[in-house]
Amino acid sequence: MVKETEDPKDTEIAYDSTADRARPAGAGARRVSVTGARMLREALRDGGDALPAALREADDGLLLSALDEGLPAERATRVVVELVRRAPERGPELAAAVCEKVLLAQLYLDPPHRVPGGSAADPGRRLRVRNALMLYEGLVRPYAGRGAIPELMACVLPGLWVAGDGAGREVVRRIVGTRQLTGFGEKGWKALFGGVAEECREYEAEAARATRRETRWRRRRGVADDAARLDLKPGQLWVSALLGFIAVALVLIVVIAAG
Repeated sequence: MVKETEDPKDTEIAYDSTADRARPAGAGARRVSVTGARMLREALRDGGDALPAALREADDGLLLSALDEGLPAERATRVVVELVRRAPERGPELAAAVCEKVLLAQLYLDPPHRVPGGSAADPGRRLRVRNALMLYEGLVRPYAGRGAIPELMACVLPGLWVAGDGAGREVVRRIVGTRQLTGFGEKGWKALFGGVAEECREYEAEAARATRRETRWRRRRGVADDAARLDLKPGQLWVSALLGFIAVALVLIVVIAAG
């Protein structure tokens, strides 16, 4: 559902989404302040003294929207730290909404959109992994067993495993490595390993097809080669050499006797 604000100069159209539900009740009828969004965007871009104040004044919806736009890892870290810092201040409903949004975004592991023709390397990968772990520890794990989060986790975990060009797999391993309850739940693990098993079956089937193709090619190649040459084994080579030596000796004997 889309709701339009009363004053187009100060506010913009807001969408009834999880990000909107992540805004505090004082934000009114889920309206996004254009001025606040612009101030936050500029502060994140400039990185000056105004940034701490802009982060504190922005509601959860603005902070999540900033991450949605795709920030360099260093700037995203400032937003992540602020989201985690205010976690104790959220009520259960708001905390669940933020958790849901973070999960649907796969912990914001994907790097910002690259310029066409630019380098494929991701210099912020290590920092993005750390940001994802902060989001999980501060915003997801404490609420993983509540409401609809377990069902959502079963949908998100397989995608997280393959997200971020290998970064998602690293995040999952490090979450498991903490030796705490991961929050992924039985459904999450079943969804992950079911997908991995299906992927492995596809790889196995493709490998079997490739092996059969290779075998057929070798057989055809072997028939063609047999028509042109005799493929001798090492033992057969010794026998052939001995027979050749005997044949030469017989010829020499005949020649000497005739002389």
